[in-house]
Parts: sequence; C-alpha cells; structure tokens
Amino acid sequence: MTDPNAPSDQLSAVPVKLPAAPVKLPVKTVVVRNSFGQPVIFGMEWTALVGGQPLKLARKHARLVRATHFLLVGAPASTVGCVQLEKQYFAQSCGIYSAAALFSSAYPNAAVACLVRFEEGGYWMVASHSGSIISETDRWFLDVEAALEALNSIRLRFPSLVVHEGLIASSTQLPAWLNSKCSEQARVLVLRTVRRRINNRTAMLALIVLVCLWANWFYTSPEQKATATKENPAQRWFDALAQYGQQHPMHRFSDLMRVMTAWRRVPFNPAGWQLLRVQCEPVSVDWSCAAHYHRQHRFALNQHLEAVKPDGWEFHAVALDRAMLTWRLSQAAEALDFSQASLGLDWMTSLQRLSPLFEHIQLGLASKLSLSAPLDAQGLALDRPAGLPVWQQRTLALKGPLRALTALETLNAPVRWRSATLEVGNISGQELTRSALVVQLLGDLFEDTQR
Repeated sequence: MTDPNAPSDQLSAVPVKLPAAPVKLPVKTVVVRNSFGQPVIFGMEWTALVGGQPLKLARKHARLVRATHFLLVGAPASTVGCVQLEKQYFAQSCGIYSAAALFSSAYPNAAVACLVRFEEGGYWMVASHSGSIISETDRWFLDVEAALEALNSIRLRFPSLVVHEGLIASSTQLPAWLNSKCSEQARVLVLRTVRRRINNRTAMLALIVLVCLWANWFYTSPEQKATATKENPAQRWFDALAQYGQQHPMHRFSDLMRVMTAWRRVPFNPAGWQLLRVQCEPVSVDWSCAAHYHRQHRFALNQHLEAVKPDGWEFHAVALDRAMLTWRLSQAAEALDFSQASLGLDWMTSLQRLSPLFEHIQLGLASKLSLSAPLDAQGLALDRPAGLPVWQQRTLALKGPLRALTALETLNAPVRWRSATLEVGNISGQELTRSALVVQLLGDLFEDTQR
C-alpha cells in the first residue's frame, strides 16, 4: 500500500497498526477515503451474536477484545465488528465507515461475496448472508490464491454464493457501493470507555466553537443579518435536490442497452480460454466493466487472450489460470430532477407483466432518501416547501435470460442500477426463462408519494 506515515486526510490507503489483543484480530486494517472525503475502513473482526439485547452484547464483546471502535450489523441475525484504531481517528468529524457494512447493505439478499485487488498490492475479501457479515471475512490477503481458498471454504457453507470482483487503482475508482455517500448504518461507533478519555478535550473545543459563533453573530452587521433572514428556503431545497440528483444519476433503458451492446464485443470463445461472466458497475455517470476468463488447458497463454481484446480495452492477468478484460463506458446515466413529480404511471403493474419473462423479480420495501434538510444561517433545518414531491426508493433485483432485457423498456419508473452481471454457461431457469446466458441486475427504483 502507501507510506504508513502519510497523513489521514490523503486519498490513498493508510495502513493502521493494531496493538496486541487477547483474541485474534485482522492482520491488517486500511482506511481509504471515498469521493465524498469519507474515511472507509477495510479489515475488522466480525463475530456472530447469540441472545437478546444485541447492542449490549456488542459493547461487551468490544470491551473484551480491547477494541476502540465497533459496529453492530444485521437483524435478527446480528454480527459485531471490532477494530483497534489510533487516536487520530477518534476525532473524525465526518465519522468512519465500515466497507464490509456498506457491502452487506448494498447486497442485502442471499449469500454474496466481494474480492477486490488493490493496484498497490493485496487482496481484500468480504462476504455476507442476508445482510449479516460472515465471520472470518473482511480480511486482507497477500495473494489471490489465499483469498480464493478462503472463498472456497465459505462456498462450502453457501453453495449459491455470488462473488463480485474488482480492481481498485485509487479512491476515485471505488465500486459504486463504496463511492456513494456512506449510510449512517455503516458508521462505526467509538467505545464509550474510550470516549471518556477525550470528553474534556471535546468539551473545551465545543466551548471555543460556541464562543466563536457568538462573536461572529454579535459583530455581524445588520445588513448581513437581514440577508440571512431573507434567504429563500424553496431555492435551498431545490439546490439540495439537484445536488442529490447529480450524486445519484439514473439509468434509462438506452443506458442499459449501451451496457448490453458492449457485451456483444466480449470474446466468447478465445483459444484456450473460457468466459465465466461479465460484470459491470456504475461509477458516477460512467460504467466500469470486466469480463472474467478461466484458462482451460496448459497450452493457453495470456497473449492468446490479449490478442483478441477489442480496441480500447485492457488486459489483466489475475492469476496463472485467471484473467480479465476491462473497459469503461462514458456518460451512460443522467440526473433525475427530484423537484418534479413523476408521471404517476403504474410501474408495479409493469413489473408484474414482466415477471413471466424472468426467473425472479424481487422488490424491496419503500424507504426514504438519505437526504438531509438544508440549514439556515443559524444551523436550523429549513421547512420543506409545500407541494415539493416526497421521493422514496426500493431495492430492485432481477434474474433472467439475456434475451428478456429488451422487455425492460416498458418499465416506467426511474431506476439506478448498482450492478449488471452476465453469467455464461450455467444453464438456469425453467421453460420460458431457461438459458445459458443469465443476467442479474441489482439496483434501486425511485417513486414519489404525491400522486
């Protein structure tokens, strides 16, 4: 990774030295900042909790392993993640977030895993089941063989395990579930016994801040105060919604078709290599894609696969018998105007009509957007203007034959896809949905409640 002495406000990964503890903790912990400047931690010790009062049990376990930070994830099956961080991370104003928890919340259904190779060196692996993080994951490995061996042991427990793989060159190329604004549910908590040590310093800093704010207000001119009281709450709300729309771009049917069109350029039968799957994930308004290959016999060489890659794509040798072709699609998304109501079309009926064409369609419960109300000059939340649409989102997962994707043109609702995966060779489905080219889509569907 990078220089261990680098300051924590840099965008690169920062290894964190862990003090000795009475139980086994991860070999390495790394903190990386995403595009929002939020620190995300890779490498925590996760333990399943049994019994009532999970939060009380989580704190007890954290104290037992001498952790400085902990996080409780999952319900009703709960796991607690613990880590020992240096003092510099106690005063993070924006908090510290768990990469494992962000992954489990992005893929809350079934058994899923993620294997990420950092360009600087090292492999990070995590796995979750129904939103709960599996023990002995959220770990670092020196080589891919050790990481795959750990994944195989998890696959014995969960035969239907789906593995997402990726390459991280820098914090600007993080997967979408890491490069979005972090959910507060993934924010690690400082153990209370640690907080007591810094209470006096925090109180003193708070007092200084309050004195500065009071002095600033006292010496503010009447004209400036009048301007502050006359600020336009509606415009502030429009600006906040516009910013949210830019940070959460939507994917039209034509954008999804651009991804599918790129799949047609993937070499399906290169000499000596077998195509396993194609994975694409959005990065802002672009898409990052990778085709994964397995070497079929000992006479196959990397040069054979590299020779057939399309122009503009890149070749990556992952291991002796594994390789990837990667590429990027630009401007394949657009911002949604959240200040305007939708047309009020019956998108749920559209999904019901699509269901015979897919192996399964899963729709989650509605939840509010992670959007905070804008604040006035005094730090108070501005009232939401009357008539402004109230948007909510639902997770949406589809699995079915590649040929069925053209039917998604009839889905009349804004959707932001988080991943698109093409599985090759594993025949799935029954009768109408039976195919050897199976697509899995995972995303979020947006709807407004004022109709």
